[in-house]
Amino acid sequence: MNTPLRFVVLAITLACAVLSTTAHARTASYPHEAACVAPPETSSVYASHHEQIADTSRGPLAYYRFGHGSPLLLVTGYRATMSEWDATFLAELAKHHDVIVFDNRGIGRSMPNAASFTIDDMASDTAALIDTLALKHATVVGWSMGGSIVQQLAIDKPQAIGKMVLMSALAPGRTGIPVPADVMAKLAGGPGVTFNDVMAVLFPASSVKDAERCFAKDMFKPSGYPSPAISGVVTDGQTVALEAWETDDKAPAALRSVRIDTLVLSGDDDAVVVKENAAALTRLLPHAHLLLVKQAGHAMMYQYPIALARAIDSFARH
Repeated sequence: MNTPLRFVVLAITLACAVLSTTAHARTASYPHEAACVAPPETSSVYASHHEQIADTSRGPLAYYRFGHGSPLLLVTGYRATMSEWDATFLAELAKHHDVIVFDNRGIGRSMPNAASFTIDDMASDTAALIDTLALKHATVVGWSMGGSIVQQLAIDKPQAIGKMVLMSALAPGRTGIPVPADVMAKLAGGPGVTFNDVMAVLFPASSVKDAERCFAKDMFKPSGYPSPAISGVVTDGQTVALEAWETDDKAPAALRSVRIDTLVLSGDDDAVVVKENAAALTRLLPHAHLLLVKQAGHAMMYQYPIALARAIDSFARH
């Protein structure tokens, strides 16, 4: 192929990719939502609920369950506990859904002695929890690393998922753009990393002050759940798992065969998982729709808890 023709073909290929994504994408600009407004202790996410242990075929998994309606299972992210979910976000989801949140292996009371932390491991754990709780046609939401776990679950056991939501999620292998090394170092909580350093990568500059002031207040903190420390074993294991996902070039081909209705949520100001990952996922997944949120960062559920919960609810119920 001569050089001019090669560039024409490349231009056409790129244009088709852009059009393919655009056809299934929309952009939302949400009004500011007040921070430091966590639900009261009488909220449905707190009232009379206690941590439970599911004795799955893979081992024990600790979870909370609240709300009424169709099942909605949330898979959390890198070095995160159940507390990292925004409480207002969960309370809004619980208005129309049976909401389940749980700790990944090696965290708290979920397989406390786990030694392996691959994405495959955690996807299989999630499938086992779905089986144990007998969740039928559940909408499965994966945030950050949880998005990788849910993608792997969709590849391995698509029958376990009714619909899926990939929020601030990495596209696999060469289709995605990895988390920058300096950002990863801050999220890993290495020596010298401060709380403010972490807030500065999770939120856009315009929201960092609110995050510094309100992040801890807005977290999901049920009675009797002491948010567990994340061990070095878990940190190292999850870090390796994410690195493997970023180089996994088998997953993209497998995702092209996944026929699950999917909502891809991305912030246009995400410094951890840049929005190009969301565009790549929308191209890979045949039944994916992209919602790009303006002025939103990686932890955008803390910026727009009610708006995002309503977007997920609308997708799950229609």
